Amino acid sequence: MAKKLLCGVLTAIFFIVFSSINILPTFSQTQIPEWIRIGVFYADGYKKSSPVDSVKIEAKEKLFLAISDDKNFITIADTQKNSLTVSKDVYKKNGQEGPNYHVAVGRYISYKTAENSLKSFSSFKDAFVGFVNGGYSILIGCFDNINDAKKLAAKLSGATIYSSEMMVLVKDESGKVIFGFDGKSTRFLMLIPQKQNGVERIKIGDRWFRGRAEFKRIKGSDMTVINVTKLEEYLYGVIRMEIDPLWPMEAVKAFAVIARTYAVRNLGKHQSIGFDLCPTDHCQVYGGAVDGTYGEKQAIAAVDSTRGEIITYKGNPIDAVYFSSTGGIPTEDSENVWRYPVEYLRSVDNSKEAKNSKSSWLFQFTKDEIKSMLKKRNIDIGDILDIQALEYTKAGRVLRLKIVGTQGEYECQKEATRLLFGLYSQAYTIATDADVAVVDSNGKVKKVRISSQKILFEDGSVKRAVVAGQAQNFEETEKLLQQTAESVYLSTYDEVYQSENVGGFDGNQKTYSQQYIYVVNPDGSIDKVPLIPTTYTFNGKGWGHGVGMSQWGAKGLAESGYNYKQIIKHYYTGVEIEKR
Repeated sequence: MAKKLLCGVLTAIFFIVFSSINILPTFSQTQIPEWIRIGVFYADGYKKSSPVDSVKIEAKEKLFLAISDDKNFITIADTQKNSLTVSKDVYKKNGQEGPNYHVAVGRYISYKTAENSLKSFSSFKDAFVGFVNGGYSILIGCFDNINDAKKLAAKLSGATIYSSEMMVLVKDESGKVIFGFDGKSTRFLMLIPQKQNGVERIKIGDRWFRGRAEFKRIKGSDMTVINVTKLEEYLYGVIRMEIDPLWPMEAVKAFAVIARTYAVRNLGKHQSIGFDLCPTDHCQVYGGAVDGTYGEKQAIAAVDSTRGEIITYKGNPIDAVYFSSTGGIPTEDSENVWRYPVEYLRSVDNSKEAKNSKSSWLFQFTKDEIKSMLKKRNIDIGDILDIQALEYTKAGRVLRLKIVGTQGEYECQKEATRLLFGLYSQAYTIATDADVAVVDSNGKVKKVRISSQKILFEDGSVKRAVVAGQAQNFEETEKLLQQTAESVYLSTYDEVYQSENVGGFDGNQKTYSQQYIYVVNPDGSIDKVPLIPTTYTFNGKGWGHGVGMSQWGAKGLAESGYNYKQIIKHYYTGVEIEKR
């Protein structure tokens, strides 16, 4: 029995992504924070980042030690250094990693008092101030053997052994430990750069950021490193990554408001791993500091001129989704891409969209490549016989797609119809090397796949190309052409000339012959056409999901004289722009 598969896991994933859209509680001023946390190094299911065991931190001027608790930042010391390394507290030896043991002495009310007491331990070159058990102590040594640590502790009055899987160490350029920190998952180490012209700039690894660096270590893991920056300054680094800042200013300003709205709406999206947003397209692409980069002045001007403005619907910040382009066709209703209809995400005209490299595109795959793509997603329907777009949206995107194989069928819908093959958008048509031009009973010329169609042969007979048993054949349906329009589905435009069996392929130990026919084109040339397609060509328009604002559309509207508020209200139905 032929099996029919529906897109299950694939589409479920895409539905979950958009099902996060919901109506937030009544929006208030306090929900736009001054600061925002952006992951830099972290555990990422998409494998675009990972935690680190060590990272170099730099500044143009001095770096300050601080402690944060997700709400407050408290500066505790001036390191007098502009380059430091923060690493997880482990002992590495012969390629192996194990716990570090320290001898802890004393209990001090502040970093300053602990630092003053450190002078009393000058004979220990590896003594440093540590924040452990909620207070400050002097920590001596980094031992991989607890017995060695105990021997030293026995010589010091009131000394204890301290080790923690959540501790991090701050080292200077020579490798000397200058501070140890274990906040027990409620407080975190932070490094704050001295301001330059009123702005904090810090280098985390090989990239500069505005703001500060925060370090969180989950028990037994490497470190999550976070850029803590002001929300408005975060937007500077988003604009240059998500849109060309040298586009017309009204388009850039529109995007600044959209990016701010997205950030506010999605605060805490990565709360489970310690920060608000990631710097990838899973949230918004964030490139860090914009100083001296392409379009810096324009990006800053767009953000500053719209400071505090967000897009709301019935008083709540919207999910301001956006994408690259549609190729000039309308945008899409949310429910035709994701799961639910959203009142402000309605299909709108996008004919003024500026031309771009993805206005039109083409992907071509062989039937074997299609089969391989499906198998990678655990979809096995045998050898591919056909791919059909069963239904289109009013805007012109594929809503339902069916793939026919020798061992069954597979159907998917909505955004899965593009993601299944890695296409740029859902707006495409499918052509194959088995398509021919014909004249239907109304005299209209159209392209059809020759398989399963009734065809008028040169001898006047009408036959159908079918799968008969285990081979592709012409099934004779009528000896002579009857003179009624209903009896003939397709009359010849590309005249069927003759048929030919060529080659074959194996499937489940049964042989399927690949049969070809020759057709005569209107210009007299002859094409060899397979009954079963061997290649599939996807001719499409645009790039992205097609819901919300088209970035290239915003450019086109700005060039047509729209201001940024008009652009926003064009793409998001019934919204308001509020300054909070």
